[in-house]
Amino acid sequence: MIQVGLFNLLKTIQSIGIKVYPLVAPQDTKPPYITYQRAGKSDTSTMEGTESIDIGRFQIKIYTKAYLEGLELANAVKEKLSGKGIILMHLDDQEPDTKLFFQVMDYKLSDDILS
Repeated sequence: MIQVGLFNLLKTIQSIGIKVYPLVAPQDTKPPYITYQRAGKSDTSTMEGTESIDIGRFQIKIYTKAYLEGLELANAVKEKLSGKGIILMHLDDQEPDTKLFFQVMDYKLSDDILS
């Protein structure tokens, strides 16, 4: 399952004190933290038709108090996923209510590369 492989890669960032959550972080989670979710999925069969490769589009969000901290963490995520997927988009913004900065990265990933 792609989500397990992605979480295993992201939790290596967690080892430096960054919390990682699927979908949403618990209420009152203090930044910095990362959330991830599947934004799309497709199955691809091989030429032999006996094996299926799970391909998904995943959105990874990084929440921080400081803008530059978010950029640094985004680079750490990019390093972890280097050669394991295709980055489709990267944008940054700030939530008006919480004033947290966030980085959003969309990746195309497959389970054969993440396993």
